[in-house]
Amino acid sequence: MAGDLDLKLLDDLSHTIIPQQPLLTSKESGWRNGFLAYYQHPGAEICQHTIPYYVLEVIDQNSSSHHERRLGNNFLSYQISGGEIYFCPAHTNHWTSWEEQLNFTLMAFEPRLFEQLASETFAYNQIEFLPQWQIFDPVIQTIVSALKADLNVGCPAGRLYGESFVTALMIHMFKEFTTSKPNFTEYHGGLPKYKLKQVLDYIQAHLSEDISLEDLAKIAGISQFYFARLFKKSIQIPPHQYIIRQRVELAKQLLND
Repeated sequence: MAGDLDLKLLDDLSHTIIPQQPLLTSKESGWRNGFLAYYQHPGAEICQHTIPYYVLEVIDQNSSSHHERRLGNNFLSYQISGGEIYFCPAHTNHWTSWEEQLNFTLMAFEPRLFEQLASETFAYNQIEFLPQWQIFDPVIQTIVSALKADLNVGCPAGRLYGESFVTALMIHMFKEFTTSKPNFTEYHGGLPKYKLKQVLDYIQAHLSEDISLEDLAKIAGISQFYFARLFKKSIQIPPHQYIIRQRVELAKQLLND
């Protein structure tokens, strides 16, 4: 896929920029649309850097420290609050330091995926993101917590679960962090019946495999940013829940044979 993340580059960058290794990453998850790394990091200074990805930083609810930060042309110096969120657009100069241990999650996103989202979902040809700080957004906090929980237990539902949540997060970020506030185009009625049948047949034929959101969206012939919404409208549950149920049913059949 044109917007796939370069996981080796992200891994190399995290080693180069952040002194301590993360406790948890999504490197082995197979996600194609986002990368997550979770840190419990003592006080440190992160030297000025730029990277070619959008980066979201979410501070744990129970973490706090005085810190200083340069984010683009902005200099910040204050006490970080638990649950605070920062957003750094791609190729933005960034430097930060903090005094006490901080627990935080970093998420990285490929800019071309946001361009695809803007074009296919909001009919925008150009988008502009601005640096953000002192954001307290329960939607972002909830989605990031769900992604970490899934990684902690080994992604039992496969990569489709994580990719669906990352897609929802990207749509929310686009609506909240761009300079213009787009209107979200609603689709009604779910997937056409013949497309839904093609998707369900594919799922049934590949239940033993790690199905991706992109695989299903291609069969439906629509953007992955719409697929999960239309699938849920068609059968009332998200695609990852449907796949789990079908795998459970298959296991029951095998046990009864």
